[in-house]
Amino acid sequence: MPKKKLILVAAGNSELGLPITEFLLTREEFEVFATFRTDGNKSLDLNNLFENKATSHCIKTDLRDSNQVASLFSRISSSGQIWGVLNFAGEATANRLIRATQDEIESSILNNLMPAINLTSEFFKYAKKENISGGRLVHISSVTVRRPVPGTIPYVVAKSGIEGLVKASAEEAGRYKIAINALRLGYFDRGMATRTVPSEMLSEISKNTATNSLGTPENLFASISYLLSEESTFHTGSIIDLDGGLV
Repeated sequence: MPKKKLILVAAGNSELGLPITEFLLTREEFEVFATFRTDGNKSLDLNNLFENKATSHCIKTDLRDSNQVASLFSRISSSGQIWGVLNFAGEATANRLIRATQDEIESSILNNLMPAINLTSEFFKYAKKENISGGRLVHISSVTVRRPVPGTIPYVVAKSGIEGLVKASAEEAGRYKIAINALRLGYFDRGMATRTVPSEMLSEISKNTATNSLGTPENLFASISYLLSEESTFHTGSIIDLDGGLV
């Protein structure tokens, strides 16, 4: 039997990370690991997905802390070669800049951008140290970078930073044959959008998409499958819109 590819889902207990983790667990070619930052119902849901592997494959990690991320890579790599990293870490903010406190601004940037930087940096360090060749790194950006809405300035700044990170690090990733990309997501039927956007506004946004709908986790499956595949080698440094044709 060929060895399974090791996949890390960062923030695997998030609203989109959880269904992606569940989907990947159905794929026989992958061995899946997932992180969570805080205990709670979503973390229990994540543990339940892994059943008898929960203790070893669900790893509590603060992705904002580079030392913890380094320990995470060391722990997972003891099981084999890490092939893919999917980064679902982040949180939305909804407050006008003029009313936001310094702590709120810094927290938004820290929570959204630093996990992406730490995961990228540690993946490169791991690839160099282990002399590996090949891998996939996928970050999550937001349609608000292209179409900002009021109250999201720190969030948009952080997501713009992720897109810059992908573009700027593609050459360095290429040294190790790692393809790095970002999915620029539109409005989905769960998670940040449903927590921070009024329902009447979400309904109007839905009408302004080509699909006349909000996104669902299932809409992510094909994109994630492709970006993790061997065939996506030449697809790197890209920001891929996945927003239902929002116009």
